[in-house]
Amino acid sequence: MKKTIIALAVAYMATLTGLRADTSYLLIQGPFGAGGGTDTFEWQVNYQAGALLTGQALLNSIFGQPALNGTYSDGFGGTYNYYAAGNGTQGAGYIDFGSNPGQLTEPFLTSVTLNSTTVAQDPSYSPGWNYYVAGGGPDNGAGYSDGAWTYSNDGEMGRTLANGSFDAWVFGATYPAATIDDGTVGGINDDGSASTGVNAPTVADFAGATVIEVVPEPGSAALLIVGAAGLFKLYPRRRA
Repeated sequence: MKKTIIALAVAYMATLTGLRADTSYLLIQGPFGAGGGTDTFEWQVNYQAGALLTGQALLNSIFGQPALNGTYSDGFGGTYNYYAAGNGTQGAGYIDFGSNPGQLTEPFLTSVTLNSTTVAQDPSYSPGWNYYVAGGGPDNGAGYSDGAWTYSNDGEMGRTLANGSFDAWVFGATYPAATIDDGTVGGINDDGSASTGVNAPTVADFAGATVIEVVPEPGSAALLIVGAAGLFKLYPRRRA
C-alpha cells in the first residue's frame, strides 16, 4: 500500500511538472485609474513548455483569441482589418498589417480594456501602446537581456517567449516612447528607490500578480495522464 501511495505521488508530480514547465510574465500600465491615473496590472502565466511561443500568445492567454471585428482607419488614410478579444470588462483590440481577413498575421495592439476602462491609441499612433521585453527573443536571433526592460524590436508575433521572460505594454507617447515605472506607486520602485523609467524586472516584482494556468491541448493532457498511469505499472500489486 505504501509503495502504491508513493507511486501515485510521483506520477502526480510528474504530471504537474509536464503541465507547468514554463512561466512568463506580463505587465500592462496605463491610465486605467480614477481621473486617468496610472494603474498597473500584472500576470504570471504558467504553461506547458512549447504551449506559448510568442508575445501574441501571451496576450491571448489573458484576453482570449482575437476575432475579426470590422476595420480600423488610422490618421494617415490607412484602413486595416480590426480584431477584438475579450469583452467590455477585460479585452484587447488589434489592427492587422497583414492582408488576409480572418487570419491575424501582423497584429498591432491598439487598445486594452481592464476593469471596464478602455485605453485606446490615438489614430496618429501617439499616444499609443509601447512594447517592452526582457529575456526571450528573437531580436534578429540575438535575444533580449534578462537584466532590464528593452524596447522590443519585434512585433507580437515575432517576439518569442522563454521560461522566465517578461513582456510589458505601457501607454503613452511613442515619439519618443514612454517608459515603464515598474514600481508604479508615486514613482517609487519596488525596492524603495526613485523610479527613473525603465528598470530591471524581477520575479519578486510580480509577487502579487494574477496567476493564469494555461490548460494544454486535450491530446497533450491525455498523453501526460497515460504516462502517469504507466508509472503505476512499475509497482507490483499486492497479492492476497
